Amino acid sequence: MSVSTSEVQQFHQAFGEHTGISNRRRDYINDVRQLQRVKEFSLYRPDADLFTDMAWRLLGRYIARNNHLNKIDLGSCGITDQNMSSLFYELTCSSSLTKLVLVGNSFGIDGLRSMVPFLQNSPNLSSYDLGGNNNMNTDCFVLLVQTLHGKPLEGKFTLSICNCNIANISALDRYTLPNLQRLTLSGNNIGREGCITLSNMLQQEGSNLSHLHLDRTGIDDEGAELLAASLENNTKLHTLYLQGNNITERGYKAFLKVMIDIRSIENTYNSNHTLKVLKLPSAGMYMSEIVRDAIHINYGHNTAVEAARTKVIKHQLNSEDRKEFCRLQDIEYCSIGSLFADIEPILVPRLLALIGEEHGQGEFYQALVPMVPALMSCVDTSGMMKDLKARNSLRMAELNRQLAALSVWNEQLDRRLAVRESGDSRQSVIVERTGETEAESGKKRQRSEERVSKGRSLVGK
Repeated sequence: MSVSTSEVQQFHQAFGEHTGISNRRRDYINDVRQLQRVKEFSLYRPDADLFTDMAWRLLGRYIARNNHLNKIDLGSCGITDQNMSSLFYELTCSSSLTKLVLVGNSFGIDGLRSMVPFLQNSPNLSSYDLGGNNNMNTDCFVLLVQTLHGKPLEGKFTLSICNCNIANISALDRYTLPNLQRLTLSGNNIGREGCITLSNMLQQEGSNLSHLHLDRTGIDDEGAELLAASLENNTKLHTLYLQGNNITERGYKAFLKVMIDIRSIENTYNSNHTLKVLKLPSAGMYMSEIVRDAIHINYGHNTAVEAARTKVIKHQLNSEDRKEFCRLQDIEYCSIGSLFADIEPILVPRLLALIGEEHGQGEFYQALVPMVPALMSCVDTSGMMKDLKARNSLRMAELNRQLAALSVWNEQLDRRLAVRESGDSRQSVIVERTGETEAESGKKRQRSEERVSKGRSLVGK
């Protein structure tokens, strides 16, 4: 690509050896100027201090023309409002930049205003890091949010403006940023009012905020309770940093309740299972362990269903755990039987089996005693009674058969006994062999002969 002589002269005038800018940085800038495939450009304070207004202006022009650049890092370069005005004079748009880093500089509202056209006309810019600028304040925050609100954003983006003397973030109530994914406000004293704004934001149906960094932001237990309450139905926030704030055991309990609501099995199952990283200031080893365990369940399961099931088994089906969680959440402890009142009776045996499998026989028997009425309701009483009656009838028939056989046996014994007592040895032998007396045998023979005689007479006819 041919380059005009005047442009070459301008480059040497702004970045030549006489300026004192390091050779490496001069070559780097020249590659950007010549549209080389440079993906990232960074500048350091020793070289930045040697930049003239012309150098800043030319750098902005080179960046705007180069379609290979993805990231510009001008952090800690001492950039002032005047430098910003020069840099963004011709840098009003970029089709390739995705990340802009301007941390640790010295510009304020005027420098930010000069950057507004660039922010509005860079469609792929998705990461803004402007933290550590002491001259930025609440007015800068309002301007920035207003600008991003009006920008057509196709994808999700991140915004970092930590340590910038911001005391009021209510602009987020007026200007919605549905595509904002990561927000860092650490080091700004937003306090309780800021928590109200963020709570409203987290409860918005279209919110995509997944990472929120609020270290050292003047948040107390009341603010923590507001944030925790906003997570009851939130399924997007994954990471929340709150270190360096005045949050005590009261704030810990608020987050514990939203992650494991012990009031009922259904509440525990429907608790927040999305929050996987929660960093709080230390409030004692015990509470830290309890909350860390709840976070670990969320973090260790890929789906909300798996996390919900684990929480129910671990904390609802264990009497000691449930009792302790009731104490921590100021809820009256109740036996496991009352917890199952709203559970389908057919599911009760499975829940009891889970208790035995997960927590041992002691917990199983303790849960079983109050559950007897519920278990009985699972039984088909009418069917059971009919089955029992049928079995009794069969048993009675068998007993009647056995009784009849015993009666016959007794009759035979009576006859034998009578013959023995009569002293007739011949009759006794007959009875012993046949079980009948001679008279009975004679009658039998007579009846038999009569049947034979009758049969013969019929044949003869």
